Amino acid sequence: MDTFDQSKKKKSLPKFDNFLEAFKDTSASAKAPAGKAAMADKPFDFESFLNQQENRVRQQERQRFEQTQHEVQVVYSSKRQQEKLEIESLQIKIKQLAKEVGGVMVEAEKTAFQMVVSPGVYHKNFFKRLISLLEIARRSVHDSRTCLQLTNLRNQAKSIYWSSVKKSGTSFMLSSDRTVATQAG
Repeated sequence: MDTFDQSKKKKSLPKFDNFLEAFKDTSASAKAPAGKAAMADKPFDFESFLNQQENRVRQQERQRFEQTQHEVQVVYSSKRQQEKLEIESLQIKIKQLAKEVGGVMVEAEKTAFQMVVSPGVYHKNFFKRLISLLEIARRSVHDSRTCLQLTNLRNQAKSIYWSSVKKSGTSFMLSSDRTVATQAG
């Protein structure tokens, strides 16, 4: 251990008696090899460093945004697919109900035209109740039909409006005549 301590002391002793010579020697030894010497002479460009950092941060933000958009698109498309399946099942139910209602009307017609063998109070009450049930059903169907007609007219008006917008663009949509027609209140 003594030899190690002695070698350490020898290296730390100054080579030069003059301060200026020692300073020149330290600046010469501090210089890096040829490739790094060029970089050491070149001043640090803080603005380009900031631009690089800013570009890197923007790229990371863009990647996060694209990833989030992709996740939202996946969730949205799965919800839309689920809603589409629900609507299709509701349409099937409506078709089945329409067939059943048509079947009820056919059965009511058959019942009305059947000959009653021995008429009585039972038959009279049965036909009165059947008439009241059919009137209730007719009112419900009529109300439903009116509601469906209004819905279809609204959808038709929307399609006409948007087809006109598609043809003429914003000149149709923003015309003064249309502005008055589409204002709320």
